[in-house]
Amino acid sequence: MDPAAAFPLLRQLADGRFRSGDALATALGVSRSTLCQRLDALAELGIECHRVRGRGCRLPQALDLLDADALAADLQGSGLHIDLVDHSRSTSADLLAQADTLHTGHVRSAEWQTAGRGRQGRRWLAQPAQGLTFSLLWRFDGGVQALAGLSLAVAVAVARACRDCGVDAVRVKWPNDLLLHHSPHPDHDPQAQPHPPDRKLGGVLVDVQGDALGPSVAVIGVGLNVHAAPADAGQPVAALADGATTPLTRHRVLVAALRHLAAAIRSFEANGFAAFRDDWQALHAWHLRTVEVLHADGARTQGVAAGIDADGALLLETPAGRQRILSGDVSLRAR
Repeated sequence: MDPAAAFPLLRQLADGRFRSGDALATALGVSRSTLCQRLDALAELGIECHRVRGRGCRLPQALDLLDADALAADLQGSGLHIDLVDHSRSTSADLLAQADTLHTGHVRSAEWQTAGRGRQGRRWLAQPAQGLTFSLLWRFDGGVQALAGLSLAVAVAVARACRDCGVDAVRVKWPNDLLLHHSPHPDHDPQAQPHPPDRKLGGVLVDVQGDALGPSVAVIGVGLNVHAAPADAGQPVAALADGATTPLTRHRVLVAALRHLAAAIRSFEANGFAAFRDDWQALHAWHLRTVEVLHADGARTQGVAAGIDADGALLLETPAGRQRILSGDVSLRAR
């Protein structure tokens, strides 16, 4: 079943209450037989739906859906235009395909993204209305080389937005991950039992097009777990709700993230990555920790993460001396 065709049914069930089969079929304008097929298709797409004879159907919990008008109202004066869709395979791919016709500050956010991309072609998994998947297009007068460090500046902006929403434990991992930091108890004995690892909250992926001397355009993609993290992510994952002191809504987090992003990009345009370097290093979860760098060709380099340079490259202290690791060529593994 096409995920876009499934979303009208999800909207009917969004409040988390039981709806009878007759009521659902009438609202959707389909037969009971077609409704049953669509409910079966939801299960095939990994969406749980409770069906109880005599009561009808419901989702395990209400969906925290976004409202386009409310978003537009709260982003007024930001210079951003938001385009909210029920489903997208990839919001960044959507903007890249329309890059020639869109103005700077155009945002596309999807309630449900099914083919999101991470670094090195990895998938970004997202369930409907559990997280945020959005992309922002921005035009720059300068060339592509002037955008070095932009993805790190974006990560700082998103971490600031999370802090404004009451989640102080958000950290960054070079080059583009957002983590929920675990602070071990003061009485914890690391030799007896390692403390739980920092878990991935989200990530940033920046696609850049343009000339060496300018102009250029960047499509900034952000994926962020808000209420729940995917169960089959293949790594330790978390959601903002795990570290929040008060209830969160996706609307609140998205508005905060976009406002911080707009301000950060304007600062980046004026001052470059230098305006963010200290803040990024203060947020780096693995600063001064021994790490292993896995290069694109399979080679490995071991050393201590000693910070980043003015262009956002990782500085690695190794027995052979300090090495400069460029974004996009490596991934980090804690030892």
